[in-house]
This record gives sequence, C-alpha cells and structure tokens, in this order.
Amino acid sequence: MAGDYYSVLGVGKNANLDDIKRAYRNLALKYHPDRNKSKDAEEKFKEINEAYAVLSDPEKRQQYDAYGPDQFNQRYSREDIFRNFDFEDIFRSMGLNIDFGGGGFGSPDDIFDSMFGIRSGGARRNVDVGNDILVHASVSIGEAASGTQKTIQIKHIKKCPRCNGGGAEPGSDIVTCATCRGNGQVKATSRTAFGIMQTISTCPKCGGSGKNFKDPCKECGGRGRVQEEDRVDLKIPKGINSGMRLRLRGMGDYGRDRQGDAYVEISVQKSKVFERDGDDVYVNFRIPFYLAALGGKITVPTLSGDLEVNVPEGTQSGDRIAIDGKGMPKLSGGGYGDEIVNIIVEIPKHLTAEQRELMRKLAESGGDIGSHVDKKRKFGIF
Repeated sequence: MAGDYYSVLGVGKNANLDDIKRAYRNLALKYHPDRNKSKDAEEKFKEINEAYAVLSDPEKRQQYDAYGPDQFNQRYSREDIFRNFDFEDIFRSMGLNIDFGGGGFGSPDDIFDSMFGIRSGGARRNVDVGNDILVHASVSIGEAASGTQKTIQIKHIKKCPRCNGGGAEPGSDIVTCATCRGNGQVKATSRTAFGIMQTISTCPKCGGSGKNFKDPCKECGGRGRVQEEDRVDLKIPKGINSGMRLRLRGMGDYGRDRQGDAYVEISVQKSKVFERDGDDVYVNFRIPFYLAALGGKITVPTLSGDLEVNVPEGTQSGDRIAIDGKGMPKLSGGGYGDEIVNIIVEIPKHLTAEQRELMRKLAESGGDIGSHVDKKRKFGIF
C-alpha cells in the first residue's frame, strides 16, 4: 500500500475535496501508464489512485485521519479501499479524455485487473487470488497497555514446493488437454423451450491453459498447493482493543495471481482489577468509613504500577477520583486516557464492646470528630 496519502497527492491535511480532486487530476494525467512510459510510472499511478480512493471518501478519510497510515493499512485491504470506486466514471467526470483502448492496459477494468487484481467498484475478475484468512490472538490488559509481541500460528494454503505450484511431477511431460483439445474452453449445448442454447466455459480439467501434465505432483496430487502451518511473530501496538484486527500481508492463502492476507483479530482478556471503557480504565477500591470521613491517602493500582492518591475528607461511597493520564494509551497517538477510582466505603458488620461505645459517643456528639488517621496506611482492593 502507499505511504502517507496526503503526501502522495501533495496536499495538506486540511485540503478540501476540490483540492484533492485537482491534485489527483494533475497526477493522473502525468503518471497514467498509457501516457507515461517511465519505469516508475505504474507504481506511482497505483499510489495516487489508492490515495484518492481514500481521501475522496469522507468516511474512509475520517478513519484514515483517526488511525494514521500504519493502523489504517492494517485494518483496510485494497478491496476495502477500492470498494465503490468507479475508476472510469471518475476519469470521465473529471474531464480526463484518455484513450484507454490505445495503450498497453486497454480499459479501466484492465488497469485495475493488472495492478490490483480487482475491477473498478471492487468486483473481482476471474483471476486466481488467494483467500484472506482470519486468525485470533488474545492479550492481557497489561499487554494491550504496553504493547507486546506474540508468536501466533497461521494455518494457510501455500504453493507446493515440489512442483512450484504447477501441479506436475518434476520432469513430467506436458500434453494437450484431452477435454478441451487445447482450446482452454468447453462448449455445452442444451435444448430449451426457446431453442438450442450453447454455453462456453473454462475447461474444468486444465483450468483454461489448454495443457495438462502426464504425471501429477506426488506431494500436492496435482493441485499445485499444500496446507501448512507457520509460526509468525506479531507486533501488538499499545492501546489495542478487543475486536481490532491487524493485517499480515501475504500470509493468507496462496493464489497464482496474488497471495491473500491474514487478519489477526485481537481479544483483550478481562481483568480482575481493571475495567476498560475506551481509553479510560476503572478501578473499584474499598476504604474504611473513618478514612472516608477524615480523608487521607490510599495506594491504588494503575496500569503502570501502584500510585498514592489523596482521598478528600467527607468522601462518600460511589464518589470517584480521576487520575489523569493513567488509562490506556490512545491507539492513534497523542496521550493516554484516565483512570477512574470508584470509592466504596466499608461499614463494619461486627464491633467490639469498646468500638460500640466509641460509636455511641460519636452519635451523641453529633459526629464532630477531631481524631487523626494514619495517612500512609494502605488498604486492599477486592
């Protein structure tokens, strides 16, 4: 995929749609492969079309700005990017009168088929493109906060190493397909109420090549592909959340025209201490009633270690203490969420005779207490 789309088109991040169209039009005319025969023109043409397909779509542009180039490219495949992108219609609407039939690519569909393995609008042509696959991986909330690396196993279809994907046993003779007689197509005739109908389809025996091999590969049975399991090191970015997917390019199933991709869906395990809500985390913390009344300090857990915070005098059960910047890192960059400490005031269920007498005196005095509490005492979490 292309790098930063704004840089590819040469526009700023505040560019409006007209600016983006104007920049795209100029670059499309300059680098169209039927006009520009330089070595890098085709690759440049791919990049500007990919950039325009994203930045001209308000929803895709919003996602791109939110996640940044790396995360966006992991979440969106080329099929996602070019879905509903009508290449020919866009060229015509912008007044680009290019003779598609006079160059090396032909029609706009031929351009997309050759470059990306897809047609304009996202529909596939009859090409052998490997399937994308979905893999699952699980991380703890601590790993999601700090980022980590996981070794995952991917079971996918790979090109047969013995026959190099051809399906023939090494040294086997190549012969003309007996089914289609070398044409690569077969005809079928059927009689209907409207007369005799004839259909032409790709030969099922040779796959349209018109040739066959005498001896099929002993390893793949002539299929040209085998199923294998690979171990892959996956970098988990900090701030990732459940349901997000990371893309491993070329790690999907094998296809002669293009290898599929593997998408790793992340599941963040539930924590006994922290509850996550977006970039913020919540912690329940129990304190005795006298600390709530007098105020003091408590030591609470955070994703980066224990932290001492102040409990204001007169804190009530259900009150919350916000700790700035101690939540999850923001995936798009630019800081952290907050940690919210939910205070639960504990009322003792059993009192000694001495404690009961003190409580009675407290009640008789109207609750005016002048005693002191150890402000460095730690109280546990449930």
